[in-house]
Amino acid sequence: MGYVQSIWDSSKGKFVMCLKPYGTDLKCFRVVKSRTQRNCSNCGKTIPSKSYVFSSDWIGFCLKCGEEFSKEALKEYAKISKYIKDNQKKLKKNKDKWEAENSLALL
Repeated sequence: MGYVQSIWDSSKGKFVMCLKPYGTDLKCFRVVKSRTQRNCSNCGKTIPSKSYVFSSDWIGFCLKCGEEFSKEALKEYAKISKYIKDNQKKLKKNKDKWEAENSLALL
């Protein structure tokens, strides 16, 4: 759902790392009116044309499945956020020790 990218920041004169979500993946969380008949990617229910659906170019969910998918996605994003926060705490706790070991490794 995302990737790490380095971007040149001309104001700082260096590359800056950032986490970018794939725009095409995020489109499956938007609700649009379908142009054609399609099937729900989750339950397989037929969705008639001119109906509101959660949809990207390739994935389409009926409103019920789209709502459930959105809730599950939020839970997964919370897990990712928690993982990053836990690693930040671990870094804060061990930073001096790790930097000292890195200095010794340079010798």
